[in-house]
Amino acid sequence: MLLTGLCPRHLSAFSALLLTALFSGIILRANSHQHGSFPASLSEVKSPDGRYTIRNSDSLTEDPAHRLTLVDINTGSVIEICQYPRHVDVLWSPDSSAFVVNDHEGSDSTRPLLYSLPWTGTKTDLLEELTKFLRGHRQEGLVLKNGHVYLTVRRWISSQELLCHLESYGDASRHGTGFKGHYVYKIGAGFRVYKAGS
Repeated sequence: MLLTGLCPRHLSAFSALLLTALFSGIILRANSHQHGSFPASLSEVKSPDGRYTIRNSDSLTEDPAHRLTLVDINTGSVIEICQYPRHVDVLWSPDSSAFVVNDHEGSDSTRPLLYSLPWTGTKTDLLEELTKFLRGHRQEGLVLKNGHVYLTVRRWISSQELLCHLESYGDASRHGTGFKGHYVYKIGAGFRVYKAGS
């Protein structure tokens, strides 16, 4: 691009505007790397601190056909996270100490899996944890007796808490209307019912 004909004052203002746009774009791109969906044209999602990368790979011969691995940029170590058959969403915690994989494992089921430091391949199945919580309130039928159960993590509220959305319908739903509810999962403490402003 030619900038002929601009006086020094206008050129300085143009340069400042260009730098602002450039840095804004870098920040937006950095933030967008903290969550992603796979399979997709982008094959990785970076942690907020930039140390870790979750990489997706697809196979024409393996079943399940898709695989997620965690790469430590500092050490180069690679840990397999999971294989999945359909598609997933990945959401990093704000402090890079944990991430969630929403596994859309079937047309009738979505299951979120929570991974935390230290990365050892172990995970917390949040659908199982919610079922235990609902059992304590005699509501486990929402999960166990409905044919369609979708639990998804919508976002991180903080570095320790996640906002989850449950949608289910089937034999346990009154008049076939189904059920929708929001819950908060706190690492190390479990679930509670979400209340706006809490």
